[in-house]
This record gives sequence, structure tokens and C-alpha cells, in this order.
Amino acid sequence: MKPPNQLIQVAIKMGLIGALMNVLALTIFYYIGRHPLLLNPVIDIGTRFLLLGLFVFFSLRMFRDQNEGVLHFWQAVLLGFLVYLIIVQMASAFIAVFASIDATHFLSSYIAVAIEQINNNKEAFIEKLGEKTVTDALTMLPKTTASNLAFDYFLKSMPIGLILTLLLSTLMRRKGN
Repeated sequence: MKPPNQLIQVAIKMGLIGALMNVLALTIFYYIGRHPLLLNPVIDIGTRFLLLGLFVFFSLRMFRDQNEGVLHFWQAVLLGFLVYLIIVQMASAFIAVFASIDATHFLSSYIAVAIEQINNNKEAFIEKLGEKTVTDALTMLPKTTASNLAFDYFLKSMPIGLILTLLLSTLMRRKGN
């Protein structure tokens, strides 16, 4: 069995590469006119599943290959958790910084597009969520901060990473002969 520092090294390496790819994806979506925090939920969740899944998978495979084909379930869960935690934390930090820079208009465009989406679909939202919820959302949106966006991204990404880690840890674990 490799010492835990090998596991940490793989987690940091793959987590930072994954974070860079995530930041790149967020930036590209924003600059092609699709605000990355207001994507269709299917596209948003699909993108996060794909990105987190790929990096958790490759980190597990890398560690298993370096460990003579052995990957215990606890190692896989710990490694997957560290990888997706690094990716999500770095992406959230990027969102907080990027949204706090006025010149990018990231925060102001988020607020404007979110209000527009709510107003365009107001009847459907009222029917689904209730009038008070929709009114509260419209009242709270202009008060949104960069840290609110970052924290929201973090909270929505963590369950995705957990599900993927548990699934991939189960599928990829291997015990030695």
C-alpha cells in the first residue's frame, strides 16, 4: 500500500487540473453569451457531472496504477472526495473573484438575466412555487453578492461530486492478490 502522501499528491494534481478546466468552462460559457450560473439545469448538471466524473475517474485510475493495481474503497472515496472538493472550491473562489470585479459584469448580468427569466415565466413559477416565493426571489435578486453566487455554486456541486465518488469508488476498487 502506498503512503497517504501519494494519495494526496494525486488528489492535488488532478484537483488543480480539474479546477483549471472548470474555470475555463465557466469563462467560455460566460463569454459566448451563456451565463454559466443560469444554464438550463440539464446542461448545467450534465456539465458538472461530466467534468467532476472525468477527474474523479482519472484520479482513481492514476492512483490505482501507481499502487500496483490496488485501490481500496476507503482510498477511492477519500481520493474522490479530495479531488472534487479541490475542483469545486477553486471554481467557487474563481466565481467569487470574477463576480466581484465590476469590469466583468458577471454579477450584474446574472442579476439581470435571472430577473428577466423570472419575469418571462412568472405565471409558471407562481403556479409551481407560489406567489410569495416568486416575489421574494425578485426582491432578493438585486441584493445578490459575489459570495452568494460562489456559495450557491459550491452547494450545488457537492452532492454531484459525492454521488460520482461513491459510484466510481465502488466500480473501480480492486484488492491485491
